[in-house]
Amino acid sequence: MSETRRQALKILGTVTATCAFPFASDELYGQHVVVEHTQAPVGGGPYKPSFFTVAEYALLSRLADVLIPETETPGAVKAGVPEYIDRVVSLNQGHQPLARAGLAWLASEAQRRFSREYSALDDSQHVELLQPLSDAVDKEVQEQQAARYRTLPDGRVYYFAVTDAAQPARPAVAVSNEAADPQTPIRFFRLIKNLTADGYYTSRVGLLEELGYSGNTYRSSFPQCSVPEH
Repeated sequence: MSETRRQALKILGTVTATCAFPFASDELYGQHVVVEHTQAPVGGGPYKPSFFTVAEYALLSRLADVLIPETETPGAVKAGVPEYIDRVVSLNQGHQPLARAGLAWLASEAQRRFSREYSALDDSQHVELLQPLSDAVDKEVQEQQAARYRTLPDGRVYYFAVTDAAQPARPAVAVSNEAADPQTPIRFFRLIKNLTADGYYTSRVGLLEELGYSGNTYRSSFPQCSVPEH
């Protein structure tokens, strides 16, 4: 897979090494809950999903591959992102109806619009199907970020972070209700987009191979500063 394809699909929310987290930190699941993160199984047989059905997991894997495809570095699938998402969703009942309804919508839309299975869509069809969702998510994020800035009486502008405690909890709903909600595709895409980025850039592949992170190192010496006033 070439870098050209990853750049072409960037509009769908792909995360690149120059912008590791284009999301607010409080949207990233891994910032709040520790989930065991493993690479895709090697030689031990296919991963058995904890929450998703086999068909749903295959669809989820294809979507993750679209968001962060393989280039000269491994993509989301080889980084174990679908497994990570399955583990997260299996532990969060609030995500489950949305994830299931969203995958069902994705499969039905692919058939309705292109008369093809989602996994068989080409890049241009992925863009056509997912671009409106990505645009809607980006607009939501921008509006939410802008709403966090407050101008106080003294004229200074402050940014107010939103904590989980400050956010109203959305009641769990049945899958049938999620399927009937016109906002479900957008909310689903936002959830999967965030979890894909979270899973990829907290994996060994994303952190070391994609970003080139070299933490846990130290300097043997510190060059002397040559600026006179220092």
